[in-house]
Amino acid sequence: MTTHKYIYWRPDMLSNENGEAYANVHLIIGYNQGSIADFQNMAEELRKTFPQADNRDICGGKIFKSLSVNGYTIITWNAYIPKDDYPGWDQKDTGRIEYCWELTTKTLPNHTCEVK
Repeated sequence: MTTHKYIYWRPDMLSNENGEAYANVHLIIGYNQGSIADFQNMAEELRKTFPQADNRDICGGKIFKSLSVNGYTIITWNAYIPKDDYPGWDQKDTGRIEYCWELTTKTLPNHTCEVK
């Protein structure tokens, strides 16, 4: 399966007291089933780089509009993190995202993202 890992740095957000920058972190997997197990596996993959990512802060969904990742499964996590080198992650300084997604379900234990 194709995997894309993006960190979108948010230049519109001020750094926190620890000097960390706000980021939208997205992990995208091509054409999995989007099952609870798939989302949980994706969250575990995210935590390999960001062990502080808690299920309560991870949202899952499907991408419905994109030139390159349409129909793929996505998890998102937003947090203040050190602006550093993260091997395997594509970092974007503008915060502009080329795809749109919709939350599909509350898929992870203790999940707090709203579902439409």
